[in-house]
Amino acid sequence: MDGEPTPALPRMGPLGDRLFPTMAFLNVSVHDAKVTGVRMDREKMFLQLELVLHTRETVWFDFQGAEEWSLERLGTQNVLVDIREWRAGMAGTAERCAQRALDAVWTQKVLAGELVLYEFERGYVLARAATMARTWEESSLQGVSIELDFLLKPGWKRTMEDGGNHVVTGPAGPEFDSEIWRIARFITYDDYMSLEKLDEAGHVYRLMSRARKNIAFQVTFRAVE
Repeated sequence: MDGEPTPALPRMGPLGDRLFPTMAFLNVSVHDAKVTGVRMDREKMFLQLELVLHTRETVWFDFQGAEEWSLERLGTQNVLVDIREWRAGMAGTAERCAQRALDAVWTQKVLAGELVLYEFERGYVLARAATMARTWEESSLQGVSIELDFLLKPGWKRTMEDGGNHVVTGPAGPEFDSEIWRIARFITYDDYMSLEKLDEAGHVYRLMSRARKNIAFQVTFRAVE
């Protein structure tokens, strides 16, 4: 029905894993992120990586229970390509441990599920878990604008309405809904969101999000023929 809100987005959308952005770690796109800080304490088994994303946002990845790492080539001002995690039960985990020439004790802990191998192009971390914190250097409105401009494919366009709300238009067709889901999941980091269908044909949707992070915004998606 018109105006009926949909529930929060599930972890898996209509297209499954294809909805996740490429080069994402903890649902954050780290491709071309600049390394601005590496903090480590072997006694406390703690390692923190500070990055500035392409959106000019700063994020911190904390690797908890870090028992071993090799980051000699990962210094500040380096640019990341990706961060990949290899867990027990994942195809290729044993091979990655072997390619990294990990000691047998570390490989055994990874394959037993005690540790996770977090892999960089310039090193790796063996830790129990990783968490993320983030903050905007610019206003939330400008930050969302930067993210939208980065995500939009050819044929899509972003404008602003009175009151500062974003309007995104894209080609009508079978890919319109899946593209909305892709964009929505990226800019909300899979957090709380409300995606409301505003017309019966499914040509207009309204996205409202980040209330729980005190970063509220609204995006209207419109399909154009």
